[in-house]
Amino acid sequence: MTGNRPELPSTVGRPEATARGRARRLRRSWAWALVVGAMVVVASFGTYYYLENRTSVCTGGPHRLAIETYASFFDSGPAPAAARAALFGGFENATHSTVCVEYVSGDLAQSLLTSPNRPDVVVGLDELTAPSVDAAGLLVDYASPLLSGVPSALVDAIAPDHSVTPYEYGYLGLDYNVSYDASHGHPFSSGDYLTDLEENGSLARQFLYELPTTDITGQEFLAMEVAYSEEVLHANWTTFWRAIGATAPSTTDWGAGFGEFSAGTYASFVSYTTDPAYNAYYGPVGTVNSSVLRDGGLNYSWETVYGVGIVRGGVHNLSLAEAFVNWMLSSGTQSAIPLNEWEYPAVAGTPLPAAFDWSVPPSDITPLNSFQSAAQTSADLPGWILEWQSAVSG
Repeated sequence: MTGNRPELPSTVGRPEATARGRARRLRRSWAWALVVGAMVVVASFGTYYYLENRTSVCTGGPHRLAIETYASFFDSGPAPAAARAALFGGFENATHSTVCVEYVSGDLAQSLLTSPNRPDVVVGLDELTAPSVDAAGLLVDYASPLLSGVPSALVDAIAPDHSVTPYEYGYLGLDYNVSYDASHGHPFSSGDYLTDLEENGSLARQFLYELPTTDITGQEFLAMEVAYSEEVLHANWTTFWRAIGATAPSTTDWGAGFGEFSAGTYASFVSYTTDPAYNAYYGPVGTVNSSVLRDGGLNYSWETVYGVGIVRGGVHNLSLAEAFVNWMLSSGTQSAIPLNEWEYPAVAGTPLPAAFDWSVPPSDITPLNSFQSAAQTSADLPGWILEWQSAVSG
């Protein structure tokens, strides 16, 4: 990797219960549901409710806020219960409100689009799913005054109309086995990753990727490959898939795939650039690292952005919903994101733990999303998936 931080090997064997973040949470179909029934949780920071299904506790009333988020939200740190209590209970104490949280193990966007019982706030829509929810008219535009600390490019990457407010972001990473990489001429750490896979069948057989038909990481990788091929290499993006389609193994979701990669079944896997940071923190450091795409001395990857939105039809107290959006951008919440979500805080200048020195800095990566709007990518994705199916089967 390039940049002012060292490229160091890292073992990325994270347990399934520590799903990394965002729509990752959406994307990680193995993420277990944390709630059964309606259970009241009391913490030193306040009282809030875990709900499998929202009840009368969470509906109506001037000081009640129903929140829907992914199952692994704030669940990847050293003390998940305390982190969640600080976030939700802290907001309750600050606003003298009651917060009800529903953890969704499936797709947040589909939950919003299909359920008649909507929350007041949704936490975890990403750059691919937010546009579809916004297009359905389900989100209330809100420009938080705290957006002054968020780079405008990050806002544009998910919702330039402020229908969703970014609170964290990251990049796709191409994880690889260090010893395999070293013994095969460093194709993953220093070469043209995708070109090497395309031209080398034995290497392609070691490359495990998530299917874009079943997994959101797979969809993001497809969008990443399309943008890189078309905008950087100026090549037909289907050529790559026609070359590896009959060779490269695939998996239906990130969790299952990561288990195979961690077991050493495959030498390379589509994951995230903060994987080395995670393992530098939890240990042990050793055999696995993560790379990005490189061309002409520049690093490229797909930027994954996660946001919070106010849901039309569910809001009982607009000012309280707006206050929670602001809370997600507050210094306390932002500083908790790195170790609890293993993502980068949206507010620029938020301090990062030392473990993040093990990952390629975001400032060294050109986001491939920048070549096209989030809304256009979301609209193009179904067509890309159809073309992908034709390419890999042909």
